[in-house]
Order: sequence, then structure tokens, then C-alpha cells
Amino acid sequence: MAQTVSALDEAIAHLDSLIAKLQSVPPPPPPTTPVIVPPVVQGRRDTAKVESQESIDTAAAAADVEKKPIPDIFKDRKKPLKLPGGGAGVAAGPPLSSKSEHSENFDKALIQVGLVLSVSDHPISEKLYVCKVEVAPGETRQVVAGLKKFVHEHELERRKVCVILNLKPAKLAGQVSEAMILAGSVPTPDGSEIVKVLEPPLEASIGDRIFLENEAPSFSPAKQLSSKIWEKIVPLLIVKDGLATFNHLPLVTSAGVVKVPGLPDGAGIH
Repeated sequence: MAQTVSALDEAIAHLDSLIAKLQSVPPPPPPTTPVIVPPVVQGRRDTAKVESQESIDTAAAAADVEKKPIPDIFKDRKKPLKLPGGGAGVAAGPPLSSKSEHSENFDKALIQVGLVLSVSDHPISEKLYVCKVEVAPGETRQVVAGLKKFVHEHELERRKVCVILNLKPAKLAGQVSEAMILAGSVPTPDGSEIVKVLEPPLEASIGDRIFLENEAPSFSPAKQLSSKIWEKIVPLLIVKDGLATFNHLPLVTSAGVVKVPGLPDGAGIH
């Protein structure tokens, strides 16, 4: 029994000696994976290096731009342009409207071709007619016209005329007038007057707009033309070469010019 214990003690002592030796030996280094370096090809650079260098160049260029002042491309817009000969012209910029103040005033007037359906004497005035005028298809207005001394009613009835529609309705000797028939007039040496009704083209249709030559009918005539604007328009309505004109421009429809036969140049229109 004593021998068995002795042998066991020796075995344990031997194991302890082996463990001590193993602990004193340093562990082997971990295995390493070989790094494969790609060969350098003559004339090419590594892509990562190129991208990195380009980023640096871009940032440098942006920083350089921020340091430079941005030119003001509008700084000369308000300066007059220099014209040949030393004169000054209109400053560059949006084009100015080609319409004059006179044309803008005329555009506020609503003038159309109408057809006189009937003519009757005014009940209390010897100078006035009471007319029914078709001013557009299906639209009829009463017009009190001071034409009785100058135009026979049979000459006026069933005749196409030029009517202004957006003047304020007025009462003339107790009768409401909802429009005005335009006519030209000129005084005579004996103190009387010659009056001729404006004549739109025979081919014009009822309701056709009347506008200025080389222009177009206004898209926005006044709902009601003020007397102040009408007073500015009337002096520029004159007869020239047998035509109705405004500020030297003929009045026209889509079918042709408006005529005033039988009156001399300079005769007024109202």
C-alpha cells in the first residue's frame, strides 16, 4: 500500500513538471496570410490614388472660386447705350411697349359694326331719331341719334353703321340711348353743317370689331368708357383721304377699312 502511494505521488510530480515546462514555452506566432501586391503597370496610376488626387484638386478649385468676386452682369443695364456719333440710346433691358398712350386710350373703346333695324322720329325733338340697332347677333340696343337734319330715315334704315357700345347710357330728351352711331361732320361757310355716317365694309358682319390698321382688336376694352377718356379720343378721330382715322391710322374691320365719303380731310368724327 505504501509502494502504491509512492508511485502515485511520483506520477503526479511528473505531470506537474510537464505542465510547468509547457507554461514556460512561449506560444507560437499566429499564422500570417501573404499579401499579394499587384504589379505596377508602366504609365498607369493606382485608381484610389487618382480619385484622391482629383478630390483634392476639386476642393482647391472651389476654394479659389470663392475667393474671386462674382461679376455683376446687370450693373450696366441702367446705363444709356452708346450709339455711333456719341449719342445716347435706350438702356438695355425688357422691350418697351410699342403702343402709344393714344392707342391705349383707343383700345378702351368698344366699337363694332351694327345694323340699323328701324328708325322713328323722336316724340318731342325735331333733331333726333330713335333707332333700334342690332350690335351683335341677337343683341339689339336703342340709340338716340342727332341725324334727323342730315340723313333721311330711309337712307339710315337697314344700313350698317359703326357704333360705340361702352359709353355710359344717357337720356336724350327723355329717351334712353344705349350706344352712339359714329358720323363725320364739317361746318359750312353759311353756318350749317355737313354730316356723313361712317360706312363699314359691305362684307363686314354684324358685331365685327373696329380697330386700328396694323393692330388687333383690344382684348380688354373698358367695361364702361369714362367721359375723360372719350374726350381724349374724339379730337384724334378725323377724316383723311375719305377714310375714318384715329391718330393718322385708318379704322378697319377684318373685312376692310371704314370709309367716310363726301367729307374733306380734317373733318371731325364723333
